[in-house]
Amino acid sequence: MHVAQISDTHIQTRDRSARSRLDDLDRTVASINALRPRPAAVLHTGDVAHDGAPSDYAAAREILCELACPVFATVGNKDGRGAFRQAFAPDGYMRGDAGFVQYAVELGALRVVAVDTLDADSNLGAFCAAREADLRRLLSSPAELPTLVFLHHAPVPLPDMARQPLQFRDPRRAAALARCIAECRNVIGVVAGHVHRTRLVAFEETMLSTAPSIAADLSKEKLPGRYAGRPVYHLHAVDGARMASASVLVEP
Repeated sequence: MHVAQISDTHIQTRDRSARSRLDDLDRTVASINALRPRPAAVLHTGDVAHDGAPSDYAAAREILCELACPVFATVGNKDGRGAFRQAFAPDGYMRGDAGFVQYAVELGALRVVAVDTLDADSNLGAFCAAREADLRRLLSSPAELPTLVFLHHAPVPLPDMARQPLQFRDPRRAAALARCIAECRNVIGVVAGHVHRTRLVAFEETMLSTAPSIAADLSKEKLPGRYAGRPVYHLHAVDGARMASASVLVEP
């Protein structure tokens, strides 16, 4: 089974200079649809929109609806929970009674769990006690399925991030999130976004990776000259209790 991961599309309809991001997303969707075998799903690890405006989500969804497989999304620091929930509610995977964008879905022999790390007061991640209790419930499912966790902010320090290796405002809450995930023995991988570049770090018995931004004008991925300005997404291959990941460069 394959699962594609896109991140940080930063759709911004109010800024004409950001129109290229719609094209970046459109070409990424076309690239994913051309994959054989097709992925079982696409995970969007946050910052769908840049301003959190309903028009941003409407524009993003118009393109995401062209995907030939389901898409599941969680919130990033630029998203607004209200507009995000309203935009993605028709897809039916979010719980109507939940205050945060946390949920679990089963893709055949794989379970994917979304974590909400949005902090309303900063661009860094947050993980309150209410989210912790909810996530522990989601991860304690009786089904013995391999589990892939996806979220926006990585809860552990990332390598080669000179200014801010840890992307959380409160290190204690980041540690609580990391413990929460680590205590679930079924977790085979953790994928995140936010830093607009690929980073890979050991996480307990598995690995945590971050994906670059689909918005090429905001990408911090270091690509050779002739590849610069092209969106990059990740493709995760799941085989039983193992996961291997690769980067895919979108055609110009």
